[in-house]
Amino acid sequence: MIEAGLARRSKTEILAVQEVVGRVAAEDIQAPIDIQPFDNSAMDGFALRLDDLGEDGGVLKNVMLIAAGDGVPEDVLQAGACVEIMTGAPTPPGAGAVVPVELVEVDGDEVRFKAQPEMGANIRRSGEDFQKGMEVLRAGQIIHPQHIMPLASLGIDKVEVFKKPRAVFLATGDELVEDLSQDLKPGQIYNSNRPYSMAALEAMGVECLIAPSMPDDPSQFEALLKDLALQDIDFIISSGAVSAGKFDFVRKGLEQAGADILFHKVKIKPGKPNLFARLPNGTLYFGLPGNPVATTAGLRFFVQPCMRVMMGMGEEKPISAKAMTPFKKREGLRMFLKARAESWEDGLLTVDLLDGQESFKVSPFLSMNCWAVAPENVEEIKAGDIVDVYPLYPHSGFL
Repeated sequence: MIEAGLARRSKTEILAVQEVVGRVAAEDIQAPIDIQPFDNSAMDGFALRLDDLGEDGGVLKNVMLIAAGDGVPEDVLQAGACVEIMTGAPTPPGAGAVVPVELVEVDGDEVRFKAQPEMGANIRRSGEDFQKGMEVLRAGQIIHPQHIMPLASLGIDKVEVFKKPRAVFLATGDELVEDLSQDLKPGQIYNSNRPYSMAALEAMGVECLIAPSMPDDPSQFEALLKDLALQDIDFIISSGAVSAGKFDFVRKGLEQAGADILFHKVKIKPGKPNLFARLPNGTLYFGLPGNPVATTAGLRFFVQPCMRVMMGMGEEKPISAKAMTPFKKREGLRMFLKARAESWEDGLLTVDLLDGQESFKVSPFLSMNCWAVAPENVEEIKAGDIVDVYPLYPHSGFL
């Protein structure tokens, strides 16, 4: 349903290779050259033709010195000759091996070798690391720091990546206090959804714009939608006002703005009232429930998958883990459970389902590092069952 609702893919931009860590590749990249680009020496030593030595070695004449960056004459390595060579320097045509300098005896221009080396010893061959045309990156792949060395080694100085999605997050509710240093009055709560969501969206690779909290005023909401429709925004994400109460104005306001409601209410917990809509200008709207854990689950399992589709990343695959604690639930409802996974030396991944699964309880966040999934058709998870788990944030790992 989310994929069907997308009206556009993310735009792209071209960045310098050192600036693309954490971004998503928008193009397939193949190696433009061979690496190594030429046969070269892996040691300081002497390059020679194998036929010029017997099993017990022999004496050859050193005819020149080749340093890294030097050019090499085609016919320098004649019968009975060797060349002194530095690490990284191109090996002369016909060279069968390089013998390290510490394994020879030098007397003027004569070099005594104590044994015949093996074919190819201490020579890095052209194309041994990368061959021209070899796949380096795929479109939709997240670029990590370890990708930079191969890209730079291949002379790739720029990469086309998807632009960071731009989003506005707004929390709704008259009870919300924006200033976290302010004392609460009766009936008030701190707006925890806003700082959390902005931090989480940033961790997901979103450029999140600041928007004021929205009071329970439908006319202000409709005016804000009109204003946001004029801006270059991919997502509008709100928390609260999407259920069926007197002050749940989001759906009506979206319909007044001409939005296409793609779905409203899903069989999950936390977050049953989740809403997904598309505004006339193509901007996507995610209406998340106001309970803190419902908001976090909505960001993780609705907003983030939408981003993956927009950037051609494919579906995120869960990881299997052995449940260490039991859990019961109602059939017909998919649940995202606060959990903590742990890896063991034998490769086993275990997961503890934490106490405090209610959608208003955030104290488990202090110890959770993942979400465990209890499918719709399951009423009970038993200790020892294998369950699907997802990192708390995409690509964050568990430990």
